[in-house]
Amino acid sequence: MDPKINKKSLSNLVYRDLKDKILKNDLFPGDKLIEMEIAAELGVSRTPVREALKKLEEDGLVNNYPRKSYVVSKISMKEAQNLYVVRKSLEPLAVEILAEKGLNKKTKFFEEVNEKLQNAMNGEEESVMEQLIIQWNVELVNSLDNEILRELMTTVNNRLYRFSNFIFRDKGNYKKHYNNLSKIFELIKEKKSKEARLASENTIEEIYSMFEQQVDYKMFKN
Repeated sequence: MDPKINKKSLSNLVYRDLKDKILKNDLFPGDKLIEMEIAAELGVSRTPVREALKKLEEDGLVNNYPRKSYVVSKISMKEAQNLYVVRKSLEPLAVEILAEKGLNKKTKFFEEVNEKLQNAMNGEEESVMEQLIIQWNVELVNSLDNEILRELMTTVNNRLYRFSNFIFRDKGNYKKHYNNLSKIFELIKEKKSKEARLASENTIEEIYSMFEQQVDYKMFKN
């Protein structure tokens, strides 16, 4: 890293780097985070690393064990369950509202993401698909006129990010999820609002089922 960057900026850079790796599951729950190793990898002193780890602890993404080291926190099944319950209440409503109006100028980017997702699926580009699936939800939210619903859905989606990434450890889930989103998109396009809402509810149930299938891993907590 650039030696001209000040101490606070270095700490923020380390924090963002580690947070991104944890949320994307490049660092798994239970992985040890050794200050000296992180400092060497990022080319910084141990001080900004220590500060970044403390901030990550405040976020609940790492745990600090006395005389040991920082460890990436385990994933809470209870939190995931609660978040998916809320998502199942909000997202189908958003889909229904959108389907009542059908596709329009405001849904242009939503349509573009759906097309890119189809191309990525055909090309079996898994990393691209994962990003586009996230973007699909973002554009769904952005297409809404209801500011309160947009705000609530954004909060829930942000908190679900770590859990959602974990689902795609099973590569077969890409196709399942793609098929579900394609069905919802077609129903929106056809203005079949009730059917679109039901399809969305079923999709979220299946997503949570995909997540539950990972509970045998030691990286989960109750």
